[in-house]
Amino acid sequence: MRILYDNEIFLIQKYGGVSRYYYELIRRMPDFNTDVLLYMGRFINEYGLENFSDKFSVFYGSKIKHIPKTKLLSITLQKPLFERFAEKQSFDIMHQTYFGDINVSNKHKRIVTVYDFTHDKFSENFSKLDRSAKLKKIAIDKADGIICISESTRKDLEDMYDLKNKKIKVIYLANSLKYDISEKSIIDGSYILYIGDRRSYKNFSVMLKLFEINNSLRINYKLICCGGGAFTKAESELISKAGLQNTFVQVGANDKKMANLYKYAAAFVYPSKYEGFGIPLLEAMYYGCPIVATNVGSLPEIGGNAGLYFNPDSPEELSSCIDTIINDKDIRNSLIQKGYDREKLFSWDKCAEETYNFYREVLS
Repeated sequence: MRILYDNEIFLIQKYGGVSRYYYELIRRMPDFNTDVLLYMGRFINEYGLENFSDKFSVFYGSKIKHIPKTKLLSITLQKPLFERFAEKQSFDIMHQTYFGDINVSNKHKRIVTVYDFTHDKFSENFSKLDRSAKLKKIAIDKADGIICISESTRKDLEDMYDLKNKKIKVIYLANSLKYDISEKSIIDGSYILYIGDRRSYKNFSVMLKLFEINNSLRINYKLICCGGGAFTKAESELISKAGLQNTFVQVGANDKKMANLYKYAAAFVYPSKYEGFGIPLLEAMYYGCPIVATNVGSLPEIGGNAGLYFNPDSPEELSSCIDTIINDKDIRNSLIQKGYDREKLFSWDKCAEETYNFYREVLS
């Protein structure tokens, strides 16, 4: 079996969850006696797939100093180069890494992984020029096989698309953030942890309301916001108006720093109104950090019995969950142990094996 992977996700996402997924998947695929053709183009991302190039049947890629700053320009420049590359190759399956309208011959089978429907459900959060939802539909229409990263995403897919003659498989992702953290906490004092983007569907505003209604939390804990960039002017004004300017702290972090934040947090809160999977839940579990998440989308599916859940529109329910984790030692310890056990159910080796088996199913 010969498998071709394009480079679109590595142009879009230098560092992040989806590019991490393909890094973990592609580097394992030769272990199944497959021939891997990997086109990285003129830009190789942070993870270093080039270090495994001796395992690949064909590897094309080189680093350049000046990478186009806009995703659209990057993709526009690279698309015809990849298409020419693909036409010269012989392969059985092309696994498309994102949703660009790639034109190659139909002599092979095409696989696409669908992560979520954020652009469809929350279009107001994205530029009017953003074509992600439209391109996703084109990729799904052209695909012979579709991988969904959760049952929740599969349900959304089936609700939105006509999937006649499409093979569909749910294959879970896993946690890559596994460091041995021996040093002390990088944060002084007790804190609640929030990770990532803060745009509207991420529901960050409920964290502000949480600290407004929970006086004990307000006095004794900080909210550490990791990633997502500095607070905007509007966010800073709301935080200051609530008197929380010394309580809400935004920090940037590399992987090891983020691992430290998970390890010493009193709890990790995932207040999002929609997620296709939720890798931060697995990351928190690995470090023994109790999780509190919304009861919508994929989050209860991934968190299972290792978390407490709340209505995304109810800061009161969130407050109750946090109080339980902080004040009830037995429940806290139980959630931590369940988290350790549950995180082990998800592995990249399992993800790669199930993906390989799905390739075979699509070819049959």
